[in-house]
Amino acid sequence: MGGFKKALVEQPTLLLGAVGALFGNTYCVVGFILKREVRYPAQWMEYMLLDQATGTYVQLAVFEGHWMFVEPVQGGYKVGRPTSRNAYVFTNDTNYALYNRYQQQVLYAMGEFDWNIFDDEKLNISEFIAPPYMLVQERNPRTKKSEWYKATYVEPAAVQAAFNLEPQRMPWRQGVGAIQPAPGEASWPVLMWFSWLMALIIVVTQALFLFVKPQQELLNQQFRSQPTTLDNTVTASAAGSNNVIVTSSFEVKGPAALEFDLRSSLSNQWLEIPVSLVNEKTGQSYEFTKSLEHYFGIEDGESWSEGSENDNATLAGIPSGRYHLNIYPTTEAGLDLPINLVVTQNTPLHSNAILFLLMLAIYPGIQFFRRYNHEKTRWLNSDYGPQEAE
Repeated sequence: MGGFKKALVEQPTLLLGAVGALFGNTYCVVGFILKREVRYPAQWMEYMLLDQATGTYVQLAVFEGHWMFVEPVQGGYKVGRPTSRNAYVFTNDTNYALYNRYQQQVLYAMGEFDWNIFDDEKLNISEFIAPPYMLVQERNPRTKKSEWYKATYVEPAAVQAAFNLEPQRMPWRQGVGAIQPAPGEASWPVLMWFSWLMALIIVVTQALFLFVKPQQELLNQQFRSQPTTLDNTVTASAAGSNNVIVTSSFEVKGPAALEFDLRSSLSNQWLEIPVSLVNEKTGQSYEFTKSLEHYFGIEDGESWSEGSENDNATLAGIPSGRYHLNIYPTTEAGLDLPINLVVTQNTPLHSNAILFLLMLAIYPGIQFFRRYNHEKTRWLNSDYGPQEAE
C-alpha cells in the first residue's frame, strides 16, 4: 500500500485468502494489520477473518507468539472503578481485572476491512483479563462511546492445525501471554479436589486407629546407672558390667507396635542403653540400642549445645504375650545417672500419616508453584499488576 512509508519487514503468518476452521466455523483471511502501542515499542498483528457461512467478521491477533480469537460483543459492559488502577469488569460470576491501557498506531495494513482502520488511532483501549478470556474496551474520547470485544486464548498448535501451516511459519511463543492459561488449568480443580479428599481420608483413618486401638501405657519405670535396688523386681548394674536391669513384667496384646521413650538428666555426659524385649513364654527377644548425650558450654562468648537427653525407639509386629525388658546401661565409670523408661502400646504413628500427607502434597505443590510463577510473570508485563500496588 502506498500509504505506508516503511515496507513490511516481518511477513504475516497467515496469508490473504488462507482458509481455516476455528471453534467450529470456517474463516477466510481477508486482511491483516500491524500495530504498535504509542508509548511502548510492542508490536502485534491482527488478522481480519470472514465467516464464510454468516458473512460476519472476527479477528485473530498474535503478540510474541500468543494468539487470541477476538469477537465483537453486543451491548457492552459496565466498568467498576473506571478511573482507578484497580478498575474491573464483573460479568457472569467472573471478575475481569484491568491489565492494560494504551493508544495504538497502525504501522501497516493490507486487504479489506469494514471500517476505517486509521480511526483506531483515536481510540483509548482498555484490556480486562480473566484467563483464558479478555474483554477489550475501545472508547472514543470525543464521542464518549465504547465498543466491546471478547478475546479467547488460542493455542499456537490449534492455529497451525486450523490453517495447515508448516511449523517454521509459526512465530516463536515468548514469555507468558496476557490470557495464556496457567499450567494444568483444566485439571487443577480436579487435582485439588482429589488431594483434599485423600488428605481427609488419611486424617480420618488416623483418627479411627486412635479410636479402635487407643494408646496404652505398659510400663513407666525409673532406675539408675549405678548399682542399687529400686524394688523387688529391679536390680541396677554398674556401668559397663555384665549385670542387667530386669524390669517389671507387662502384657502385650498384639500384634502391636511398642514405643520406648528413654530419658536421662545429662550434663556434659553420655549414656548408652542397650535394651532387649523378652517374651517370658517363648524366650524370643527383640533388641535395640539408644545413645543419649548432652554437651554444652560457652565459646568465644557464644553459648552452644549439642545432643539430647531423650530418644525413642519403636518395635513393630510384637506378638501377644507377657514380656519384660533387660537393660544394660553404660556410661563413664563412677557416674550415677537417672534413667526413665516409658513403654506404650498402640502409639499413633503420626510420622506415617505426615509422610503420606507430604507425599500427597508433592505434585499439587509443584503445580501450585508453577501456576504461581506463571501468574507472577504474566503481571510483570502489566502496569496494573498486583506487584505495582506493593
